[in-house]
Amino acid sequence: MSSATTTSRAPARSSPRASRSEGRRTNTLDTIRHLHQLGQAENSAGHYRRADAALSRALNAIDDVGMLGLESPEDLAQLRARILITRAVSRLGIDGPEAALTMLAGVQDLARDNGVPLLEVLAHLQAGAIHVMSSNWIASLDELRHVGPHLDELVPRERCSALLNRGLASVSLGELDKGRADLDEALALAVEHGLPAQEYKARHNLGCLAYLAGDIPGALALMREASEMPVDITTARGLLDLGNVLLDAGLIDEAETVLERGLAAARRDRQPLERGDVQLDLARSALLRGDVAQARVRAGHAVRTFRALHADRRTEEVELFGAAVDLGVGRNLTRAAKVATKWTTSSPTTPPERLATRIRVEVALARQDTDAARDGLSRLVTDQPQPLGARLHEHLLASRLASAEGDDARATRILEEAAEQLALEQGGVHSMEIRAGLAFHAARIREADVTSATDSGSLPRLFESVERWRAASHRAPPLRPPDDEVTAALVARLRRLRQTGQQDETPLSDTQREVVVLQGEITERLRAARGDRGDADVRAVGFEETARTADERHVTLVTFHEVRGTVVRLVVGGGSVSQSVLGPTRDLASATARLTSDVRAAAIARPSMATFLARARESSLRDVDSLLLRGVELTGTVVVVPTVALAPLPWRALPSLGEHPVVAAPSATAWVRRSVDARRTPSVAALSGPGLPRAREEVRSVARVWGRHTVPSSGATDHGYAVSADVRSALSSASIVHLAAHGHHVDQSPLFSSLDMADGPVFAHELRAPLAAELVVLSACDVGRSRGRPGDEPLGLAAALLGLGAQCVVAATNPVHDEVAAAAMVDLHERLVDGTDVATALQRTASSVSGAEAFCAYGSTWRTG
Repeated sequence: MSSATTTSRAPARSSPRASRSEGRRTNTLDTIRHLHQLGQAENSAGHYRRADAALSRALNAIDDVGMLGLESPEDLAQLRARILITRAVSRLGIDGPEAALTMLAGVQDLARDNGVPLLEVLAHLQAGAIHVMSSNWIASLDELRHVGPHLDELVPRERCSALLNRGLASVSLGELDKGRADLDEALALAVEHGLPAQEYKARHNLGCLAYLAGDIPGALALMREASEMPVDITTARGLLDLGNVLLDAGLIDEAETVLERGLAAARRDRQPLERGDVQLDLARSALLRGDVAQARVRAGHAVRTFRALHADRRTEEVELFGAAVDLGVGRNLTRAAKVATKWTTSSPTTPPERLATRIRVEVALARQDTDAARDGLSRLVTDQPQPLGARLHEHLLASRLASAEGDDARATRILEEAAEQLALEQGGVHSMEIRAGLAFHAARIREADVTSATDSGSLPRLFESVERWRAASHRAPPLRPPDDEVTAALVARLRRLRQTGQQDETPLSDTQREVVVLQGEITERLRAARGDRGDADVRAVGFEETARTADERHVTLVTFHEVRGTVVRLVVGGGSVSQSVLGPTRDLASATARLTSDVRAAAIARPSMATFLARARESSLRDVDSLLLRGVELTGTVVVVPTVALAPLPWRALPSLGEHPVVAAPSATAWVRRSVDARRTPSVAALSGPGLPRAREEVRSVARVWGRHTVPSSGATDHGYAVSADVRSALSSASIVHLAAHGHHVDQSPLFSSLDMADGPVFAHELRAPLAAELVVLSACDVGRSRGRPGDEPLGLAAALLGLGAQCVVAATNPVHDEVAAAAMVDLHERLVDGTDVATALQRTASSVSGAEAFCAYGSTWRTG
């Protein structure tokens, strides 16, 4: 959270005393005030040694005034106390919290000896702030209890400081309502009295509170409001807190970028405590990515930083993190237990206390001490919101305890509850990016669940363990946030830039720079958007329901998953399930990447290279087909549920699938719960974008095929091309939407994947629920591609449409020639209008139109009633 708010009131002017030395006295006091103000400024800039030197000179000047008898001893004592209160911050930065607190204890004695209770209050206020900086929340509240009765005696800035620090401490101890009350009061006070720095801290810390309460969109919105304020305040702590929220949202790459900026700011501003905190969070980030070695390196940096500052409690917190890392790889049980013991409490509240309790439970389970494990888990029961990762960890431990006690049914129920919590958490945010990112936190429990199911030898159990964690975000209904005029204006500007800048491929041109900035601003606003969460069944389907549905629909279901560094295939059909271990994940990923590259190269080959690249494509298709589908007996429609790494494959083009209708689904649950039949009488919207010679004729032909079912068209421009608003309108009204346009998949920002319309691109992220479209046909290049997240969470244009409720999306994962797309799409619709389902129609179209195998059905198949 935002740095503790320290206090340092400027020295009060003493009553003048008549003397021939009045001029010298005034000059000396002015010098003291100047040095005090200089010390305050240097502290704020993180230049603690410079501040300490200035304040030391101020104290020496006070001694000089005292020796000359130019000021009363009482006035000099007050002046000394105020400077020492400021100097305590300098000593904190140089020697650590103990040195600072010792100095403030001396100030309290000085204030009591001279009968100045307000100075004693200010010393307690500063001590409370220093305890907050050191994460000693209870000690901070103890100090601030001395301040509470005197709040009305403080100037507005000091009252803000007291409220901010008390709010921070309360929030950190899980007392969110108390913390919110203090932070709201501090915000109102700062706004009323024009205190921008304090207003920034109040808004920012309310964002931290929202994060701790599980409201990631609210946290991002409040932090954005704070960051946009025109205040001259160090950025390290703000970036640290934003990095924490992004880590909790599962946006690991972006979180690391923000934390690296925070680390640079802490070094620049000479803020060693913040530097250590950032180093620790970078270690946590590395652990989330699965890079244990890097996590240890980062944690080592943090330990050295905190030890140099004598920040013992923070050092112990890093050691606790190290113990958790060791436990995760099955090392150093004894050391982990010893480190966790330092945080023992009957009622764990703070994140380190709760982590220590979980570590003790893990150690107890490893030692088969079920009584100690049960006792530890009982201590973790709380009605306070907890981060998703911590909750999933507690579910994992509870499941392991149930298994150790021989209650496998209860262990499975606990895992199911954990998976449903993940899906519900994902359903609480609008941003598809955050929905997918949250799956990062399930990596450990998912791996443990799938590994245990693998070892059990039960294939139905293995199927269910894989399925409950796969693409969980697709089980939660999409949210519709309120309209946002600012975001709409930013998207409109980005659309214009992308339209006018298509020919500008100059690296780092002004247009490209503005595009990057706009995408960043739009992303921030989308992440902060909220909506009403609807009720939904977020449970994953079981094996029996899946097998029954496969038989009813005459389907062979082929799923892939990873466990222990290998890719495993499960095949469900005929009421049974079979398993095959296909090989190392690395080998299959390499073959997949080679095939994807060869397919793209062949699609755009110059005539002189066409034959050579076509042969490379066919060779790669055979290799991947052999790796993935060797030995499988396929009947009927084949539904493929791939891993993240396999998702980009052109499934329809694999030789073993050539004679079968094919559907690629994000999960078995997503496929089972999608209807195959149209829900209403077809209404068809066919739209085209510019730049494709055959696009207009293609959509006219599609409209003719559907005849009376075609809605009056589009063509909002003089040239008959649709604009982005036409696309959004069609998706919200027609049941079948056909879009013929240039497509772009943006791998680094998949929700900015787009289709080119007359007014510029329409982006994946601007499509809104609820969709009326049941079938969306994307006659475009590349937009079937997706970028995967852990948990097999896909992101891209086709995936976005499925996430928003479309039953079926037809799309290509590679470039397709205009004449191929036009012929294939008309052929497809002619089959659909006769009642053939999409998957079967695509298979037949691929047989009659060369190159049409680039298109695949995603989600489910679909047919008219």
